[in-house]
Amino acid sequence: MPVLVGVDAGGTSIECAIERDGRSIRRRGEPANVRVAGVARAAERIAAAVRGELHDEPFAALAVGAAGAGDPAVARALETALREHFASGAIAVCDDAEIALRAGVPDGDGAVLIAGTGSITYARVGERSYRAGGYGYLLGDDGSGFAIGRSALAQLLRSYDERVGREPLFEAIEAHLDAADARAVLARVYRSEDAPATIAALAPLVIERASAGERLASKIVQSAASELVELVKALVGMAHIAARELPLVYAGGLFAENSLLTFLVETRITADLPLLQSVKPAPPPVQGALELARRIAAHVSS
Repeated sequence: MPVLVGVDAGGTSIECAIERDGRSIRRRGEPANVRVAGVARAAERIAAAVRGELHDEPFAALAVGAAGAGDPAVARALETALREHFASGAIAVCDDAEIALRAGVPDGDGAVLIAGTGSITYARVGERSYRAGGYGYLLGDDGSGFAIGRSALAQLLRSYDERVGREPLFEAIEAHLDAADARAVLARVYRSEDAPATIAALAPLVIERASAGERLASKIVQSAASELVELVKALVGMAHIAARELPLVYAGGLFAENSLLTFLVETRITADLPLLQSVKPAPPPVQGALELARRIAAHVSS
């Protein structure tokens, strides 16, 4: 049986799935967001994660879903960079939204809402694809882990200026960052190797506090939920699927566990877009990459 490799190259970590003889294992690697790390460094990290399990064993097919690879030029550049690391085996790179969709809906039409470090909605209808959001942390990622973490940090910094009062959430953030004043907080963020991931890592803390009823945390999470719902509504309008029954996959770290955020998003989508059928919990996106690797290997061998 051929060795197959699927990779989800995300902003928090690399998820790598290896399939041998019908059995698959998963391992993690460093973050590999192309927009943040650049193509060459992202390729190095992906290759390291793959070699960490395979060593020198060849693979039949490697499929990578990467943030930013919805741009064909980025996908081609990353594919070319990966070929410099691996002498043999078929390699394909696609958008991370595509593998997230195919993890939950292996074939046919469907949509996916991703909320992790970043955020995006994506749909495949017939031969056409549609997307809303996914513009990265500088210009988009509404409702994402980054957006939630940034909102919380912004309020913390305002408290140091005495523009807002102290909140229990602030102490939790300071403990997480091991920082007790504005200078220390800024140093932790701006000197980190991957600032978006550092900021997004605060989101689970904010969501946990919101689910427990803390006022400020709840306000931040409610705003994030509204943004995510708006992304789905925008996608439905673009793809003209409001009158169709269609599966909607919930993917990304923010949907990994039930919380106030998941409750608000799912409740509003069910009320406003009742024909969308929730797929949750969905298999991890890396399983969609592994499915793509299977198809590539079958095509090469045929």
